[in-house]
Amino acid sequence: MAAKSGVPYSTLRKIFDLNTVADYEQLHRIADALKMPLSQIITDADELSKDPEVISDFETSHENIDIDKWADRIRTEDSIKTR
Repeated sequence: MAAKSGVPYSTLRKIFDLNTVADYEQLHRIADALKMPLSQIITDADELSKDPEVISDFETSHENIDIDKWADRIRTEDSIKTR
């Protein structure tokens, strides 16, 4: 998928693990690699977001996240990028 889409493996991994949100360009590249319309990916994601099992799995996998520490890390990374 990384080779076909041009989206780095590490980024794909974060997207699939729900640790980041894909931007439009990344979604477009993924859709092209999968040979499916971007609208279908968005529709599928919307349906999955309503599935109780998916919601439960997401909540379970993220219950030990320290939100404050995570937010501080993002702020630090953003401040480095803007320099």
